[in-house]
Amino acid sequence: MPLDTSQHRRWVRFVALIVMLFAASACQSGDEPTEIPKSPPPGQSLPKVAEAPAAVEPLKDEIPPAELDAVSTAHFRGLGLMEQYEYRKAAEAFRDVRRRAPGWIAGSINLAIALLNDSGAQASEAKKSGDGAAVQSHFDEALNLLQGVLDRDPDNRHAHFCRGIILEQQGALDRAHTHFRRVTELDPNDAAAWYWTASTLTDPADPTQPAGPAQAKEQVELLTKALACDPYLTPAIYKLSFAYRLAGEPAKQKELLDRWREINPDRQQPVPGPGNSAEKVYGEMGRYALGMNPFGPAEAAKFARAAPPKFDRPEPFHVKLADGDRWAGRGDFQGKHAVIDRVRARFGAGVATFDADGDGKTDVYLTSAVIGPKGPHDVLLLNKGDGAFEDASAAFGLSPDQASLGAAAADFDADRRIDLFLTGVGGNRLLRNKDGKAFEDLTASLKNPGPPALSLAARWLDLDQDGDLDLYVVNYTAAEHADKAFIAGQPAPPGLANSVYRNDGQPAAIPGSPAPAWAPLAVAWENVKANQGLSVNLVPWTGMEPLLGGVTAHTGVAACDVDGDRDIDLILTADSAPSVAVLNDRLGAFHEVALKDALPIENASGLLTADFDADGRPDLAAPSANGRLQVWRNTTERSTAADTQITFEKFAANAENWRSAVAFDMDLDGHVDLLGLSLDAPKWSRNERSRLAAEPLPIGIETPALDGLALVDLAGDALPDLLVLSPGAPPTLARALGNGNHWLGLRLGGHWRVKPELMRTNSHAVGARVLVQGQGIQVAYDHTTPDSGLGQSIGPVVLGLGSRQAAELVHVRWPDGVMQCELNVPCDQSMVLSENNRKTGSCPVLFTWNGERFVCLGDFLGGGGMGYLVAPGVYGQPDRDESVAIAADQLRAEQGAFRISITEPMDEVAYLDKLTLDVVDRPPGASVALDERFAPTGPRPTGGLLAWRRAVEPAKATDLAGRDMAEALKHWDRRTVDGFALRNGWIGYAEEHGIVLDFGDRLSGFGPDNRLVLCLAGWVEYPYSQTNYAAATAGVSLKPPVIERRRDDGTWQVIEPHAGYPAGLPRMTTLDLTGKLGGGRCVLRIRTNMECYYDQAFVAVRDADAERALKVTSLPVARAVLGHRGYTREISPDGRLPLVYDYDYIDPAPLARMSGRLTRYGDVAKLLQSDDDQHCVVGPGDEARIEFAALDLPALPDGWTRSYVLRSIGYCKDADPFTAGSDTVEPLPWRGMPDFPFADPKTERPRDPAYERYLREYQTRPAGGPEAKL
Repeated sequence: MPLDTSQHRRWVRFVALIVMLFAASACQSGDEPTEIPKSPPPGQSLPKVAEAPAAVEPLKDEIPPAELDAVSTAHFRGLGLMEQYEYRKAAEAFRDVRRRAPGWIAGSINLAIALLNDSGAQASEAKKSGDGAAVQSHFDEALNLLQGVLDRDPDNRHAHFCRGIILEQQGALDRAHTHFRRVTELDPNDAAAWYWTASTLTDPADPTQPAGPAQAKEQVELLTKALACDPYLTPAIYKLSFAYRLAGEPAKQKELLDRWREINPDRQQPVPGPGNSAEKVYGEMGRYALGMNPFGPAEAAKFARAAPPKFDRPEPFHVKLADGDRWAGRGDFQGKHAVIDRVRARFGAGVATFDADGDGKTDVYLTSAVIGPKGPHDVLLLNKGDGAFEDASAAFGLSPDQASLGAAAADFDADRRIDLFLTGVGGNRLLRNKDGKAFEDLTASLKNPGPPALSLAARWLDLDQDGDLDLYVVNYTAAEHADKAFIAGQPAPPGLANSVYRNDGQPAAIPGSPAPAWAPLAVAWENVKANQGLSVNLVPWTGMEPLLGGVTAHTGVAACDVDGDRDIDLILTADSAPSVAVLNDRLGAFHEVALKDALPIENASGLLTADFDADGRPDLAAPSANGRLQVWRNTTERSTAADTQITFEKFAANAENWRSAVAFDMDLDGHVDLLGLSLDAPKWSRNERSRLAAEPLPIGIETPALDGLALVDLAGDALPDLLVLSPGAPPTLARALGNGNHWLGLRLGGHWRVKPELMRTNSHAVGARVLVQGQGIQVAYDHTTPDSGLGQSIGPVVLGLGSRQAAELVHVRWPDGVMQCELNVPCDQSMVLSENNRKTGSCPVLFTWNGERFVCLGDFLGGGGMGYLVAPGVYGQPDRDESVAIAADQLRAEQGAFRISITEPMDEVAYLDKLTLDVVDRPPGASVALDERFAPTGPRPTGGLLAWRRAVEPAKATDLAGRDMAEALKHWDRRTVDGFALRNGWIGYAEEHGIVLDFGDRLSGFGPDNRLVLCLAGWVEYPYSQTNYAAATAGVSLKPPVIERRRDDGTWQVIEPHAGYPAGLPRMTTLDLTGKLGGGRCVLRIRTNMECYYDQAFVAVRDADAERALKVTSLPVARAVLGHRGYTREISPDGRLPLVYDYDYIDPAPLARMSGRLTRYGDVAKLLQSDDDQHCVVGPGDEARIEFAALDLPALPDGWTRSYVLRSIGYCKDADPFTAGSDTVEPLPWRGMPDFPFADPKTERPRDPAYERYLREYQTRPAGGPEAKL
């Protein structure tokens, strides 16, 4: 979510002038004329014109003053709809913008971007209307809009970039390349521009062809520049690996593929990688394909002073301490506790607020706040409402001598209970919340990475972006030097490295769910039956010295994305060393960077981050107990990873002698202010845009001294109240009354999910970035470290909206990279905002028309895979034919035709040779299935029809662990046997599992001549070629299902070593076991280590009379059109796996670009009528829409049932880097070809005249070519 570019700032200044002057000066303009009506409106005459026609006034890049409000409303609505992937609705909003402000360049660009992204939806509509031209005209309109912008502004980066995207999609690579190349000249630090420049490089000898081996060196140079700007750009790493292969450097290819596998954000196991994508999906193509928003903060607008915050009269807590306890005063910290008083004098007292008992009200934890018989100790105050609190310290098991300095609250084990980490002198504590009733001391589980320390603040952060909370502890010195710490006039004692703990906790197994879907309770997606949190496993972060900050007297840490690369970095302050930045390299690696102009943050009392200048970059503030508040504006400009310099410049502030500070919009005007703790009163600094001006905070607290403060909602209305701590007295609360401005409260929460939407965010969404936008307002908030003090609290985020009564757009960039946007969120209330990834993925599918819509049947021809790696050097050979059973309610004739759709919306090529639709009519009482399964070895299925009238179900059914599975296997209903463990990191691999089918004596009456067929319904998660490679190198082999029968002595005998399995998504498989099931008691065991899910099991007794009575009518392809489609959404209709596909939802897809040629778009019926090696080659994102004539079918006799079988002959090949030939379309397969990959790479099918003609007429489209008319 890029929030700051130089172009953005130019637009901000431009719109500011509109707001101030209600007019704008024109930017560059051309000779584009306005449209002149050919005839007047009814009832009017033609206007008079001068005899000599005047020149038409050029369009101005402005919004007419009278239209400003309407344009702003439509503009923000369009931007929000774009981030919800509602492209067509967004286009409607942007059309309204353009109608009202036809010359406004941002309006034209945003409409073009919406049209670009809506191309898939247009294709969906084309299937209903039959108007395939809509798809192309859609792109044409966007191209024309963008060209109009370039005519007026030749260096407009958005226009060049978006034209490049469209032209690339259309296959005009050379023209697209020119536009992308221009963007790199205008902005050499844009990684996406370099990536797309490399991706559109062509062969100079034939510009219609993608770059080949001769251009490998240039591709390497371009992709290297992309990775210099963004080292985590995953597709650039992937493409660079193959560029190196073409350049003859296989070692570099392997190194890059290893890196790609490490950071691939689309991997599911063990966790999604931290890489960035560049997919052709909104939000991921690059910054210049994002909607433009010139309505940022009006920099030139005059500062308007809002009313100061108002608070009710302060009231002390109504609380009774335990017998013998009293509130700690200034003279109570003596001897070994004297350092507590000195720490408070510098940093203030530690305060953490959170819901300890789970009753929905915020409670308060105060460090060293009470003096008891054993000295100072902490206190937990439970909120009972109406200002009443209960001292629950003893009830929660707090030690009566635990005198802490700091307290960090968070649900680190993700069980929905807030835990605590306490800092102090030589005795930090980890407390786990048990059911909201007590704390369990888990300190013994922590391995101390260094000597006992004087630890100040602690922060729970997701430093490695794996979806759980790690722990960062700020250490000042060793505990043995505590008596020398913070003594006025004395030098700082010897420093100490900070302590960092990585959270390696694991979720518990969830019965019935595969391991990738396991999630702890607090982040589990709906329908995931999690009942506990993560295991406790905080381990010292070793081998990463820069993360620890070095041996120095540390005083504070701020966590923020300081360099704008979408991960959490750290800024560290210390008494004995200059401040440093610790930049996140992802995958658990960090490096230290000296600040260009080392910040002279001296005597800092902690550090916090907030966006004070509203430019989208996190700034810093450091209070000082004995000096001026120091505020630093982040001026870092992202360049290449190696060249980025972390720079700050001073931001004016005049507050003095603050011991702690909290970043919060006190006057709710949309600009973040600061609340500070001085010696005798709370203060605040008002954000006046160019400075932070200190002002008194009149709340009427009558106390000679203060020890601490916090902003926290204790009244239950979400707006934070002011909590003040005074020595020797109970806490005091001043309830917030507001000031007439509006505000928005957000309770942020992350999710874990694998399919269909990949998400991996911690339970509190720590690390999220929130941006609220509307006309005249832009509020950015980093959900990390807004408080400089010794406490970390958990509660809602509250953002000021000024006079706005709703937040037009609320953007969230979650820590896992997912972008989310909510529209028109009402003000003055708190809402739960949970992560929801609206972008999804897909794979090849088959759809049939059921009379109302296309429904998903699943994938097919999976057995026809070419180049599939089974093990290093071993490749599977394709099974070129497959039959797919289609039920009567899945396919219905319409207008005399049966219609199906075959799509390739992801990285695969299908080679379709022949399709036939068999119409199968069967007599009453008969059931039908196919002799079908995927059997790489052993007896091959024939695809023939099997009929029966009698089916025998097992008397008992269990899994290999003995769990009852009879009900799960009784019906084919997506309730599968899935309680087995998966091999983490290897998709498609599991621990050995299976089912046991006990038929008792139900089969004993059948003899050797009775034809018995085992019918098993289910599905398989295919392993990838690279998965097989990784498993094989680890000594693990894939073991397809085998069938065993139990002997009388209890041992097992293999009766079918090559049983086969369902080839992909749910289907019925059959296996003839005639002569193997009769006799006495029959107990079968089926076992495998494949990720195979069984849904139904029974034995069918084939009926010869029923099979002879079947009436089959075979229908050839009558009509077929090949065209572009895009990206089809995966869904789960019932919350279970596997996912199926929603034909009606289309989005632009991140499609693989293979070299070679695909079948040209248009009529391909001839190619699908014969088994002649003349394939319809369907590329990534393509769709073949096919019809079979249904007019001449025989009438169906009374009581009979009709179903269908699609007979297919073909092949497929995926883009897995370990699949042989994965980056090329050719060689085209043929019947009788030798084992693939060929020993001689030049091997191809012999060319006869018919085949030559086929290649000339049909195989003419460069892979990744233009849109088609469907």
